[in-house]
Amino acid sequence: MTAPDQLTHFTNFSGRDFDEYVLDLPQNSTGCQQPGVLPVPLAMNDTCYPGWLCLNSDDDHPPQYCPPTPECQAKRMTEMVCAEPQGFYEPKICDNGHYCPEGGKKQIACPKGTFCPTGSVAPLNCSTGAVCPEQSHKQIFVIPVAIVCALDVLLLAAVGASYVIRRYQYKRYRRKYRWFNQFDGAMDDFSPYARLFGRKLAQQTPPAAETCTPSDSDAASIETGSGGRRALSRVDNMDGHVNHAIDDGIEEDSDSSPEIRLFLQSMARAIDTSSTGLAFDFENLTFKTKKGQTILDHVSGSIPKGSCWGIIGGSGAGKTTLVNTLMGKQRATSGTIKINGSRKCVSRYRKLIGYVPQDEIVFPELTVRENILHSARCRLPSRWTDTAIQEHVDSLIACLQLTHVQHKRVGDERKPVISGGQRKRVNIGMELVAAPMAIFLDEPTSGLDASSALGVMRLLRAISRLGVTIVAIVHQPRETIFNAFDHLLVLAEGHSVYSGPTENVHEYFVALGFAFASEGNPADIVMDITTGPGAQRYVGAMRRSVGADMHRRADAVSAMRPHNLTLPLALSADQEASLTRTIKARGASWPVQVYYCLCRATVQQVRNSTSLCFEIGVAGLAGILMGLSAYTAGGHLFQGIYQGSFAQLSSAVDYDSTPQLGLLGGMAIGLAASAPGFWVFGEEKLMYWRESAAGHSPSAYYTGKLLSTFPRITLSALHFTIFLYLLAAPLMPFMRMFVANLFYFWCVYGLASVVSMLVKRENGPLIAVLASLIIGVLGGVAPPLKTVMKWHMGWFWRMSPGVWFTEAYFTENLMPMAYLYQLHLAEAATGFTLGQYSLDVGMLFAIGLVYRVLAFPLMLLMHRDKQR
Repeated sequence: MTAPDQLTHFTNFSGRDFDEYVLDLPQNSTGCQQPGVLPVPLAMNDTCYPGWLCLNSDDDHPPQYCPPTPECQAKRMTEMVCAEPQGFYEPKICDNGHYCPEGGKKQIACPKGTFCPTGSVAPLNCSTGAVCPEQSHKQIFVIPVAIVCALDVLLLAAVGASYVIRRYQYKRYRRKYRWFNQFDGAMDDFSPYARLFGRKLAQQTPPAAETCTPSDSDAASIETGSGGRRALSRVDNMDGHVNHAIDDGIEEDSDSSPEIRLFLQSMARAIDTSSTGLAFDFENLTFKTKKGQTILDHVSGSIPKGSCWGIIGGSGAGKTTLVNTLMGKQRATSGTIKINGSRKCVSRYRKLIGYVPQDEIVFPELTVRENILHSARCRLPSRWTDTAIQEHVDSLIACLQLTHVQHKRVGDERKPVISGGQRKRVNIGMELVAAPMAIFLDEPTSGLDASSALGVMRLLRAISRLGVTIVAIVHQPRETIFNAFDHLLVLAEGHSVYSGPTENVHEYFVALGFAFASEGNPADIVMDITTGPGAQRYVGAMRRSVGADMHRRADAVSAMRPHNLTLPLALSADQEASLTRTIKARGASWPVQVYYCLCRATVQQVRNSTSLCFEIGVAGLAGILMGLSAYTAGGHLFQGIYQGSFAQLSSAVDYDSTPQLGLLGGMAIGLAASAPGFWVFGEEKLMYWRESAAGHSPSAYYTGKLLSTFPRITLSALHFTIFLYLLAAPLMPFMRMFVANLFYFWCVYGLASVVSMLVKRENGPLIAVLASLIIGVLGGVAPPLKTVMKWHMGWFWRMSPGVWFTEAYFTENLMPMAYLYQLHLAEAATGFTLGQYSLDVGMLFAIGLVYRVLAFPLMLLMHRDKQR
């Protein structure tokens, strides 16, 4: 009796008799390796799905499924594939390194130059630059890695060579100008990037000809003291001309200085209006803090056009608050401010007003010349040619005694390159070069030696002769500096103690009952009076502290003040129109400012080569670590349910490896890029505030900085992708992975920019890293996107770039094997949508763009008072 005939005797196939019968069946009868099992038909004809090897099946013997042996079952439960079919007619998945053509009757070794992952129907061509030996199951990206490593070596070599060349030129120039170096204590440093920002160092002139150091006779002419100081008369005709009757030594020396004459001629071309200068009138200015503390108390005064004003007083007297109020940086609690006789918003004139802060707010990576030149290019009239701007900068640098260091980097307090006094002069030069009609300076001579301080004051006085209004805060100036001002405002405890010509300050305080020593610095005496110890100089029967009594006495003698000036008349219609045209003509166009900001930011990055190399190196290291985490998979990052009836041959599914690679990759990119992304704007807030207040275009600055980050983002993404692709060997095409990684870097940089606008510099990098980790966790892996959608929170996860990034990885690693696996089951299990790679990377770009669009208004709105 045949086996089929014997089976008809069994009415119950779940009984013991049937089990004993099956166990006794020989293997050649069942066709299965496992004893005691019966095959299960997979088709009714010779069906063999793509990617399978069906060697023994035909129409008479269709493919069958045999229950696996314990060893094979254990492999399938651990996402592995059995090495041999479990039955004579059971199909077998095509092996790694081989492909099985349509029909599945033969398995062919993958030829050289191609690779064949598990279940291949045809060999896949290796990408350009990849190495694929015979029977390869993955690509080995050796050539791109070698090229990138070679470029890195060349980059490091270039950085090292540049450093060596600069050191050589440094020593050579030091030997050549040894005498002049002793005079100023600084040496030149030829910058390899000077051509980008301006001309190379001009032919050196003798030190005596290129500086504005005053002679002994110059100093003597101004150090005559308050009693011997010659009077300065100035008549403002309100017609654009200021008549001077000056025999002061400082002006005489200015006339004899070719550098100052050249700079003044250039300044005169910039101040091209029939209404030269700006006049300020303020009355009863009062400023109180939110807590009610009075900083200014009914301070009044008038600053004529072309005057050189000094504001002195002790700490907390209200000097800086007064200047900030006059410039519109702070709003007075009460009182009025008039400009040229009319009450107008100060912001209207910000292109014509310069402000020199007390701190040296400069770009440390740039040279002296580059800092000054950038300010000139962005703020001088747009009609000026580059040659005219360069000559204007040359003359100013000579006047500031900076010619010999003009191509040296400025540096900062942590890593100084030039001296503190030279940085102070650069700080001043960045405003003077813009040819303002009014300039406010906070402690312009602090940190300068006597010669440099006097040179700066001489230049300021010379500029005031053009009709430029000079207002300088000085805490306790030397006598020469004190006498260099033609007008003086003395503040004490928020009150105005004196306001008038400097030569009358002695007479004024004597009238109040104070005695001046015959010798000594009058500024020191005034400071003693206003800060309290002046009681010892009080002449009278009662020797008591000055305090409010001095303010009352000052009011009592206010009628005798010789400084009561007629308030400036309002400008005529023609003068106002001329001033308006001047304002409109100031500043480079928006595209030009974008270009200059881009050039400046690029130079900053190149000169911060160490930071740039570290950033790229960290990105490459992150790619290596992520690649090692997936290296053991050998490129097999997904295991799904097979197509059709062959699903019974499936191993345990692996829907997690590819999403986890996306999750870890996104988090690694966040860690590598968040801190550098923060420093793009977080390191330059003070400089941005200064430039914005001076009339630079914030949008041009922002755009230029963004454009400058593209090369570093691209290099970082390239290094990350190459090493990750080399070790993980995913099925995702290299260029598609690179694009996804590039746009995720783009998103992290954008998010870090938002963080940089909101938090302090000290906390920024940590918060930026935390934010990047958050968007990485929101990648739809843990918790799974499917679970999140059950919470009706899918929209929130979709706002994160992490979901789109992981989905792009998931799509590109699964779609090449769509003929082999039932991918819709993977979609349902994970919640990701396959086949929309373009949408995924498009959303990454859009989210990164949204971050940047959000960061820009934050840049404008945060600390708005500091941008006025």
